[in-house]
Amino acid sequence: MQTMSKSVMFCGVLLAVLVVACRAAEPRRDTFGPSKGRHGAMLNGRPLAKRVCYFESWAIYRPGIGRYDIEDIPAELCTHLVYSFCGVSNVTWGVLVLDPERDLGEEGGYRRLVRLRDNHPDLKVMLAVGGWGEGGKKYSQMAMDPAKRESFVRSVVEYMNEYDFDGFDLDWEYPGAADRGGSYVDKDNFLYLCQELSEAFAAVGKGWELTAAVPVAKFRLQEGYHVHELCEILDAIHLMTYDLRGNWVGFADVHSMIYRRPDLDKWAYEFLNVVSLHSYFLALVDAARIPRHLYCTQNDGANLWESFGCIRDKLIVGVPFYGRTYTLGSPSNNDLHAPIMQWVGGGDPGPFTNASGSLAYFEICIYQRDDPAGWIRRYDNIGKVPFTHRGNQWIGYEDADSVKIKMDYIREKGYGGGMTWAIDQDDWRNECGQGKNPMMTALYEGMKDYVVPEPPPITTSTAVSNLVGPTDHDIRGDDNRASRCDDDPRSQPDDSVTRPM
Repeated sequence: MQTMSKSVMFCGVLLAVLVVACRAAEPRRDTFGPSKGRHGAMLNGRPLAKRVCYFESWAIYRPGIGRYDIEDIPAELCTHLVYSFCGVSNVTWGVLVLDPERDLGEEGGYRRLVRLRDNHPDLKVMLAVGGWGEGGKKYSQMAMDPAKRESFVRSVVEYMNEYDFDGFDLDWEYPGAADRGGSYVDKDNFLYLCQELSEAFAAVGKGWELTAAVPVAKFRLQEGYHVHELCEILDAIHLMTYDLRGNWVGFADVHSMIYRRPDLDKWAYEFLNVVSLHSYFLALVDAARIPRHLYCTQNDGANLWESFGCIRDKLIVGVPFYGRTYTLGSPSNNDLHAPIMQWVGGGDPGPFTNASGSLAYFEICIYQRDDPAGWIRRYDNIGKVPFTHRGNQWIGYEDADSVKIKMDYIREKGYGGGMTWAIDQDDWRNECGQGKNPMMTALYEGMKDYVVPEPPPITTSTAVSNLVGPTDHDIRGDDNRASRCDDDPRSQPDDSVTRPM
């Protein structure tokens, strides 16, 4: 017993030394001022949760009952509506309108979306730039050159003024990503871009919000994001906590699991979920019987941004209103992680969204409505999300119940709200008998009366988060590949029609 006590004491002292060393190693950077004030409804001095709704402007081109227009948006369920997308011109380096016929003019999408405020005066209407289809090369080139950044910032301000938007959302995918045409200098330049946009918005004085849609994989953050500084500048961080799996991984799986599944999630995917904890000093901490939240950690998911130095109440957790689809290698082998025919590019395209590898929620529920015996409904009991399959088609998705679980998690953690990609993929016509907009209604019910609590002080630093700890090989002493969530776990998806990631 005495030997055990000494061992525990030694481990505790060693951990304390490591924590001090982590924090002492924090690099010094310029500070860009205090955290910006919150926007939106307040109660007793604290903000009510954000309910952020991305809108795919191209949804109007879907055929038949899939056609979705601005008048179909349930604006009363959202605090923020985000028009997706505009782009960046590689000629003028200003805002590039991607669909002028659709977006511009008195009856164009920009003005009609903003007019929703007439009946919903508290609604914030935002314009998003970027998205998967825009790539990253132009954004890297623009951010690298101060003159090009100035042209872009000036153009953004002009569009904000002309169309009376309330905010601007940055969906550059992703700063620093060489596989997306980026450069290692993007990390600094993205910070400068955000700083310059923030300063320009402040100079106008209209209270415009500045936000960003961001990834949750550690290697992406290390490549392109000064997390702590960005979170001081931006009004909200929209976490793309979806597309965590897809056809690119080589097996069938859900794509927005909330927790790690020990028997399934291994190697580079071990900690890629909505929220997970991964210890650097796992063996040491367990031997000392010290609670795992008390030492230096790395995280993927929502916890990752907080551990890198982002204040908790600025984190908006994303929920997909679509599923990731696969073509099974054999219909009889249909469990989680079943082998797939990866070379076909995913599951069959839907009748309305027409995208290989994804289906809107309304398409999924119509399938289940029309063939309830054929589409077998199943559930990931640990990841807390449903999946379904029929024949060689397999879909991992969200439903209203899984959305509720995520809203409960947001409240439990004290995050700033929930976000969806995308509002137009819900069952807005009540085709499936659950009421109109069942997914968004679940998000709304979970967030409508949630007062975001005062966040705890930031105690972890970027240096702690970037610290390289022992690999699983170091801990196990075997020859297997280490589980490192800072490895690039996948090739990126090649479709651009379902989400901003």
